Amino acid sequence: MYRIGVTASFACLLVLLFSFPAHAQGPKQYSVASMIVEVEASACLGQERSRADTMKLAMTEAKRMASERVLTHITSETNIADGKLVEDLINAYSKATVRILEELEKGWQQSDGSGGFTDTCYRVKIKAEVVPAKVENSKPVAQVAINNPRTPLLVELWTDKDIYHIGDAMKFYFRGNKPFYARAVYKDAEGNLIEVTPSRKARYYKGGIVYEIPGDNDHFTLMITPPLGSEKLILYTSTRPMNKYSGTTSGNWFIVAGGYDDLGLTTRGLTVLQGVQGAGNSGEAEFAEAEVKVKVKR
Repeated sequence: MYRIGVTASFACLLVLLFSFPAHAQGPKQYSVASMIVEVEASACLGQERSRADTMKLAMTEAKRMASERVLTHITSETNIADGKLVEDLINAYSKATVRILEELEKGWQQSDGSGGFTDTCYRVKIKAEVVPAKVENSKPVAQVAINNPRTPLLVELWTDKDIYHIGDAMKFYFRGNKPFYARAVYKDAEGNLIEVTPSRKARYYKGGIVYEIPGDNDHFTLMITPPLGSEKLILYTSTRPMNKYSGTTSGNWFIVAGGYDDLGLTTRGLTVLQGVQGAGNSGEAEFAEAEVKVKVKR
């Protein structure tokens, strides 16, 4: 039995709010930002390098290029009057961790001989996530950056109450500092992962606007029902579209396949990096993830 109850059809999901809700609300949670890029690199055997060493070197070079590309992107895009904030962002991305999401291509090939000789080289193409180092006092930084579309993608997420009771209806809100695509997933007490944004495609949202789900004109309710347990709401966002999750439809809801531990990595893998009209072929996507714990009492 899914913790979220439905009172009517699942339609007209979103309504825009141009002011914050006046009633009590849960604390705002700010996203953890990263960037997803596609890069390719190669390394050649040479005279003293083994095949294993060459493969490792090619992957190391690809990760270095991913980190370098993101730092260049951050440096060129960020334009903020607060010099300390700029410094914090650049410092965080200069110490970033690179995680390989997918090896798109890999294999051995002959060099073109442009240096006067041919060599056997190993080439890799990867999709990688570049995660910046943690910034001290990150909340004040986020509170400033959420109002500036020139910073990396940042979203804030919160619910309409700090604590819920059985029978309460839940609403949640989110806002980004720039246009973005999003998917929200609710993890109920039984571990079910229920998508609470449209499952057919990731919706496009404007920056600087507060969104409410469900809105006054929606025909469904997010109802708190038994059993009690650990609950959370997770919002995944990207500056590029995301493909739909795999899973099954149950009534008016879409149940995401797999477990919570794999959900974040799966969502990052859904991000489409190329072939977006008007976006060029840079192969870069800003990504942000935020979550709130849902506290339930009898």
